[in-house]
Amino acid sequence: MFVISVLLLCHFFHPRLSQCNIEQKGCHYLASALQDNSNHLTVLDLSINMVGDKGANELFTKFDISQLRKLEMYHCGLTESSCGNIGEALKSESSSLVELNLSNNSLKDRGFALICEGMYAWCSLEKLNVSRCGITGRGCIFLAKVLGSVSQLYSGWMQKTGWQAVELKEIDLSMNCLRDKGVKEISTGLENPYSHLKTLNLSHCSLTDECCAELASGLASEDSNIIELDLSDNDLQDKGVRKLCVGLRNPQCKLEKLSLRNCGLSSKSIQFLITALKSNPHYLAELHLMGNSLEDSGIRVLMELTKSQKYSLHTIDVSAD
Repeated sequence: MFVISVLLLCHFFHPRLSQCNIEQKGCHYLASALQDNSNHLTVLDLSINMVGDKGANELFTKFDISQLRKLEMYHCGLTESSCGNIGEALKSESSSLVELNLSNNSLKDRGFALICEGMYAWCSLEKLNVSRCGITGRGCIFLAKVLGSVSQLYSGWMQKTGWQAVELKEIDLSMNCLRDKGVKEISTGLENPYSHLKTLNLSHCSLTDECCAELASGLASEDSNIIELDLSDNDLQDKGVRKLCVGLRNPQCKLEKLSLRNCGLSSKSIQFLITALKSNPHYLAELHLMGNSLEDSGIRVLMELTKSQKYSLHTIDVSAD
């Protein structure tokens, strides 16, 4: 019955099998079904099934996941043992994978390194979610290499060797203990003139003000394309926001959405942000500050800016919810 169901789903291109109590044995049947009927398959969602490494690797061995556009394996009981096959799929020059969600798996640094090796070698991936995967600052070293590389798209007119296809536009690293050292590693990649990165989620990553100067430098780079940055649930405090605002007030900073929820901020941070907005009023449109100890007077000043056509700011979230 399971195989028949999979075959029917394949006929409709997008088999979504999340939360179906599929385990290793189910992957055996799934792999067999996909072997014979996957020509039009573009999306595979196996999230919240305890398939484990054995189930995942049986699937990856029999079915070429590089032909997918989107693979969702959130909370599947995976470890670094599954990452080798995923990395190999990313290396394929014919890979069409553009979205990969491996969040809430115990990949750790060694597994993440294998994913990064795949991206660095050759990759069309645009969206990567590795939230809550046990990655530390050590893992950021591998990501820094990816972010600092050059897209294959530019190799036709630039006479260099060792080209890498890095098309990443969105990375979710939230809920990993990256710490300041890790974020400093990847911040240099924000200044890569050939980077496509637009969205970076670093919420709940055990950060302090120590990494904010490097982040500010990346945001202020004329080559940075970052438009969304989430630093929520990190102990940045006012000192961190002051450093961050050095980058925000630079006219070259293109950030449109900034989230600083539960960052230990006071109304001093409001003043830093207001100064930054007055220096660079044309980009920042959304500011999320809920969960901080802010005074009504500072919030009122920010609200006034949303009423002026001089500023792009239109959304300020300071609610407790």
